[in-house]
Amino acid sequence: MFGKKVIKIVQHRKITYIVSLVIIVAGLASIALHGGLEMGIDFAGGNMMQVWMKDEVNIGEVRDVLIGTGYGNNVQKIADPDRNLFILKTAALERDNDLVIQEITDALKEEFGSGRVEIEKVDIVGPRISSYLLRTSYIVGLAAILLILLYTTFRFKFRFGVAAICALVHDVLIVLSLISFFGKEMDTFILAALLTIIGYSLNDTIVVFDRARENFRSAKAYEDYENTVNLSINQSLSRTLITSITTLLVVISLYVLGGNIMRNFAFALIVGILAGTYSSMFVASAILVDWHRLKPEKIKKV
Repeated sequence: MFGKKVIKIVQHRKITYIVSLVIIVAGLASIALHGGLEMGIDFAGGNMMQVWMKDEVNIGEVRDVLIGTGYGNNVQKIADPDRNLFILKTAALERDNDLVIQEITDALKEEFGSGRVEIEKVDIVGPRISSYLLRTSYIVGLAAILLILLYTTFRFKFRFGVAAICALVHDVLIVLSLISFFGKEMDTFILAALLTIIGYSLNDTIVVFDRARENFRSAKAYEDYENTVNLSINQSLSRTLITSITTLLVVISLYVLGGNIMRNFAFALIVGILAGTYSSMFVASAILVDWHRLKPEKIKKV
């Protein structure tokens, strides 16, 4: 795509460090100000009802009914041109969940007519299950990071593994920051997207590192470590961009056409793919160069 032209990428790492730091710090501040991420019922526990209305009903009317029951105001309208569908969510309560669902159903039928309201689906997640899912998510994430560190250390060297892990953590923090900025709920769909992003980002980083390892076979390449890493990025740049663009086309289609339920998942993937492509060039490789500047390696130690 770029011919023999070598674009300076690693040389601008100080600027990209600042850009990444600003986004992550702003995201962490947003998360802190909101008292943490907004957890979906998968992790916080609670009830979710999918309700069909025969007549055209405004979302505000449905929300007023839910508020009247005393179980919150979390109502979403599903983007379906042929059917009037709503998602009603309530937090985990000490009361019997079945009773909560029944009271909300009765209130809706009383307001809009018993024959004009149908409860199509009900999901109930108890506090024990939600806490178990949250704890398991932490364990899975930590295990993935440790295994990736072992793999990259075995295939390359320890400093390559640390650089790759830093890029993965960077990508996850960027996604969580954007989730907080846009008020998205953290649920199992987002968790699945994060795990997908970790694998995607690592793949991009490994491609660059693999090229760097080949280039570092000569003494001259080691003497010019920064330019060698930058050359390695350029040699894999076309492959990285083509892969990212084609993947983005699919995920954007999923975001636009996948419906309300898949939208958060697709949103996280879009942000993660962009962050992963960025971090393989501007984070992982940059950390590798700065590490070498602080503690140079001898030749052929990759």
